[in-house]
Amino acid sequence: MKIRYLLLFVMFLTGTMAKAGDLDTTKLHIFDGYTNTGYARALERDGWPVNKLNTARQAGYLTDEEKNLVLAMNLIRHDPPRYARLYVYPQLQHFEGNILHIPGKVPLRTQEGASAVRELYDELLETKPAPLFEPSEGLSRASADHAAYMKRTGSTDHEGQGGIPARASRHGRWVGSLAENLQWGTTNAHDAIMSLMVDDGIPSRGHRVNILNPEYTKVGVAIDEHPQWKLSYVIKYAADFIEKQE
Repeated sequence: MKIRYLLLFVMFLTGTMAKAGDLDTTKLHIFDGYTNTGYARALERDGWPVNKLNTARQAGYLTDEEKNLVLAMNLIRHDPPRYARLYVYPQLQHFEGNILHIPGKVPLRTQEGASAVRELYDELLETKPAPLFEPSEGLSRASADHAAYMKRTGSTDHEGQGGIPARASRHGRWVGSLAENLQWGTTNAHDAIMSLMVDDGIPSRGHRVNILNPEYTKVGVAIDEHPQWKLSYVIKYAADFIEKQE
């Protein structure tokens, strides 16, 4: 009984309540070291329709972890409230002040603490589904160009090689608007997307906006080494992208 009351008290403190009848929303999921097939199987155990969501599984130009970036974003696009309950909510119980303690990982100092995670949780509960992302080879090549540039220079921004539009135009023509998300230092695709969704310390929550924007349907992704942050994750978004014949 004491354990049950303690759990309810923690939920009250965070200002959120897990939805009854869902999976264990107090359990943190760790997705390090998963192939695309392994990640897909783990998500199937969580009840996701992976055959529908794993739109990059046949993209031979992507690594497994890059395919997992697309799949992780499609979880959110397909069912935002379910993603919130299964993957966002558990983090709320692992903060001490502004420090996030994930078992088995180095403690992470954040700027906003649990408040940004709680905000994301509440927002996703009210967010409607969006069209799934389909991978684009041209946008992925443009993303790989920037990932390689950051590996070479140690850069951590959107500049270089003429900027976002110039990098994309080398590989095709985009329709509508064009956007780019960058993330560094996480150890797997699922956590990289979670970090972008929380958008700690970014008042505009611009990375979150890009992932949720229903206008974007094509996505390009790349992961490469970084001299300071171990890994760079580069994601480009467009409403559509006409591939250049190379």
